[in-house]
Amino acid sequence: MLLYETTMQIVPLLLITLFLDTRNEGDRAQSRWSRRWVHWQDRAFALLGLLAFMTSLLIVAGSADATRVTSAIVISTLSMAIGLLFTRIWQRLEQGV
Repeated sequence: MLLYETTMQIVPLLLITLFLDTRNEGDRAQSRWSRRWVHWQDRAFALLGLLAFMTSLLIVAGSADATRVTSAIVISTLSMAIGLLFTRIWQRLEQGV
């Protein structure tokens, strides 16, 4: 149960981080492909976070049972979301921002 409760606390923070990062980008000189990549990366990040959050919400609320499948869903989606966040951090470090 700790996995699901922690997910419900972490995912909103990750989404807030994504929102603030996107708002702080401003009008940087980027190629069209680069802007498109960041756009799709942000969407994937948000969808993965939403999937992990909703799965955890259903389990904590008692609407679904905690099984190996639900644990795998939450762990894999959080891993991918954090991986995408790390990619954004790495891009920022390469840009020297």
